Amino acid sequence: MFGKVVIGIFAFGLVSIGTSSAQQVEIPREKSISEAAKTKSVAAQPVVEVHPLTIALAEPRKLSIEEMRKAGAIAAQKVKEEDHDIEADSSTLDLPLAPKKQVSANTPRTVDRKPRESDLPPPAQSLSFSSQSALTKLADGFDLPVGKPDARGYYKARGFRSHGHMGEDWDGVGGGDTDLGDPVYCIGDGIVVFARDCHQGWGNVIIVRHAYREGGSVRNVDSLYGHLNKILVRRGQAVRRGQQIAEIGNAHGLYDAHLHLEVRKNLTIGMSRDKFAQDLSNYYDPSTFIESHRQLSTAGSSHRVAMNTFTYDSRINWDKLRNFSHAHTGGGSSESAYALKKAVASQSAQ
Repeated sequence: MFGKVVIGIFAFGLVSIGTSSAQQVEIPREKSISEAAKTKSVAAQPVVEVHPLTIALAEPRKLSIEEMRKAGAIAAQKVKEEDHDIEADSSTLDLPLAPKKQVSANTPRTVDRKPRESDLPPPAQSLSFSSQSALTKLADGFDLPVGKPDARGYYKARGFRSHGHMGEDWDGVGGGDTDLGDPVYCIGDGIVVFARDCHQGWGNVIIVRHAYREGGSVRNVDSLYGHLNKILVRRGQAVRRGQQIAEIGNAHGLYDAHLHLEVRKNLTIGMSRDKFAQDLSNYYDPSTFIESHRQLSTAGSSHRVAMNTFTYDSRINWDKLRNFSHAHTGGGSSESAYALKKAVASQSAQ
């Protein structure tokens, strides 16, 4: 009997202890709504809404030891699962790669890479005398091409005549070939755009392009020197007013020695005169032009001029043209003979 009483007291004590212990068990993650709100406001990471686990309890009752063990096991499992979810969210190593974005072939896109040499814009073309243009000094005036600057010791054997003689022939007062090899001077500052033996009735020819200021604008003319005995300049060479550029010749013996001079408004004529109107629409009277442009204002400036303008000349095969070398005709025209007598008489009167 006493033993039964002791066992009953011991059992009662265990139940009392279990009851008090069960009342002290705290279920993890069971926080009030106010505490969760405070946690959200403090966290620096993106806010994640946490729904607390709510256990609706009826009237408090005593829990058995077995129930307490089960409750503890369930709570521990819940905590473990939640910790596992947090670890999985904090790492992207195991996440599958996002699929590649499809880009249309016609959609422009920026590629961050060092450009290849072929991608770069081509370098600026360096200017040479074979290019389409070149710089030349503006002419400060023009002089006659022989006996500089005023053709002293020479006379105009033939003058300019529209639809006839498109330039002037300058001869030495000694007549015949007495002026053969005499110096030929450039009439003004410019650049040589043509210099070669043209054969036929031309012989050696030089064409110089000039730029000059007149009426507030820059204008251009070409001066042509024909029938030369020797050429002293080359194409693309800058020349000065009064510089010797050649020697008086006779077109390889075709004429008496003299200089043929032309001044052209049209820069596309070159050696193809038959392609253009032979009048004042394309030419100047040389002496008239020179006398009206003896002194010009330039302020030391330069001007860019076109170099390759003789369109029809590109079709000429110069080396296959007939050369009248040593085919001397024995004299000039009656016009040049009359001009010579007039020039000699004029000088004798002085």
